[in-house]
Amino acid sequence: MGLSFRILKRAIMDALREKPEKLFGSRLYFIRVDDGGLPSRAGGPYCTICSKMALDVGIEEFVLWHQKGICIYDTKEYNKLSFQYGSNLKTGL
Repeated sequence: MGLSFRILKRAIMDALREKPEKLFGSRLYFIRVDDGGLPSRAGGPYCTICSKMALDVGIEEFVLWHQKGICIYDTKEYNKLSFQYGSNLKTGL
């Protein structure tokens, strides 16, 4: 599992421990950083573990910074797109 997943998992677990009442209906902001620590654009939704965890705790939206700009995904949509990404990898699309 990548560093992004471990950081996201830690953020969700910390929120569950410290302020669980704030998670339901919340918005998760995800941004990548390059090797120099500077913000870099994210790709599309792809992490099914992240998307399922977000659904389980009641996070309502994912926000990603793409080449085309800031995109807000409903967590159910993010989950669906993440599974489609995985399916496309398996089928070579």
